[in-house]
Amino acid sequence: MGINRTVKPAATCVNCGGPMPAPLGRGRPAVYCTGACRKAAHEARRTGKPDAFEVEIVEREIVVEHDLTECVNRVIASPAACRRVLHALVNLSLDGPLRDDPKWDSTLTAAHSLGDALAVPHRMKRY
Repeated sequence: MGINRTVKPAATCVNCGGPMPAPLGRGRPAVYCTGACRKAAHEARRTGKPDAFEVEIVEREIVVEHDLTECVNRVIASPAACRRVLHALVNLSLDGPLRDDPKWDSTLTAAHSLGDALAVPHRMKRY
């Protein structure tokens, strides 16, 4: 699995400060809430108004998704993290989603294998 980079769009318009509309999911993230705001900002820069900005850096949060193996390695390095994952899986099992949804089948198989390995460690094969 590779690294995916996503850019979170600006929350407010750089011209009027109003809320930004929902992103369309393609192209460069919007900086202005409407075409009218974009045009007003352009006109303010063009005419040299004192409150106009030449170039404004808009802060955007960049989210870098990492390989899942990194998370696994961090969890197995911590007994507390392992315990929390096991408790969360127990709660999922008790609430039903773990047993009722087929997407969890391989997780259930791995959980059964863990139980078997804890009971009879010398008979288990490694993953």
